[in-house]
This record gives sequence, C-alpha cells and structure tokens, in this order.
Amino acid sequence: MIGNFNAKVQFKVGTQRLAVVDDITKTMKVYFDGKLVKTAPVTLGNPEWRSPTGYAVIMEQERRSKFNAGSIGLKPGDKGYYPPLTVEYANRLTSSGVYVHQALESAWGYVGVSNVSHGCVGLLPADAVWFFNNMKTGDVVQVLNTGAPAVEPLEGYGDWNIPWAQYAKR
Repeated sequence: MIGNFNAKVQFKVGTQRLAVVDDITKTMKVYFDGKLVKTAPVTLGNPEWRSPTGYAVIMEQERRSKFNAGSIGLKPGDKGYYPPLTVEYANRLTSSGVYVHQALESAWGYVGVSNVSHGCVGLLPADAVWFFNNMKTGDVVQVLNTGAPAVEPLEGYGDWNIPWAQYAKR
C-alpha cells in the first residue's frame, strides 16, 4: 500500500499570487499574499466569444505565441476569423486557447473600455510585460462578471471551479 505510514515533511511555498479580472470594471487587480500590487485595464472576450468565468491557472508562458483561428474552429470567410498571428507575453489559461496576453495593437484603444477578443484577457504592452514577469505557471487568474460559464475541469486546471463538497466525492 502507498501512504500507510506516518512521515514528517517540510516544504516552503512561494508568494500567493492572484489576478482578479472584472468585466464590469474592465480591470485586472493583482494581489501578492493578499496585498494589491497592480491594477491594469483589460479587454475581454466580445459577446460572441465571452471569456470564461471562474478560476483558471497559468499553464504555461511564452514570450511569443502563434495563434491560429483554426484552433478555435474558424476558417477563412467565417465571422470572427483572423489570419495566423503572433501574440506577445502569452500566459495560457486553458487547453483550448484562452490566454492573458498583450492585446493586439489594433485593440489598444479598447483596453479598459470594451471587449474585443475571442475570449482572452488583453493587456496594454507595459502591463503585459509586468504580468508576464511577475506571474508564474501555477498562479491563479479569476475572471468575474462575463456572463459565460466557468472554465471546464478538463480545460486546463479548471477543477478549481468545482465546489469542495462535490470535488471531495470524486
């Protein structure tokens, strides 16, 4: 059997990092160990591609990431299609392609004002650099008030969205 003994173990955890994104205020507030350290304007998913609510965990980070509309089921001629592009300061939140990243230059005027993405959280360049350099894989991003359902448990680390009583029964 595994684990049928007593053991004393010591370990140290790092700083608790939480980014809270609110669609009502179009802001991201970042907390380290419960203290607010950064507030930044954001753009989220447009009404056809709403950003999922709830908790997500940064799965990976890439300085530059190639995005392709085909990965979300869009092809040339479809509404919402975009040609392949590279985004800067990409922090993956879901397997299907929701990220926190630097907004495209064409979206900078919408950041903090309205939602124009395909579900991602877009930041202005300086804020995207700060987020990329200060948040790490395993850190939590909570998205509020988009009207979309929570991240699915198999869409990355979406099990954060399962109430404990339900999770404990699994």
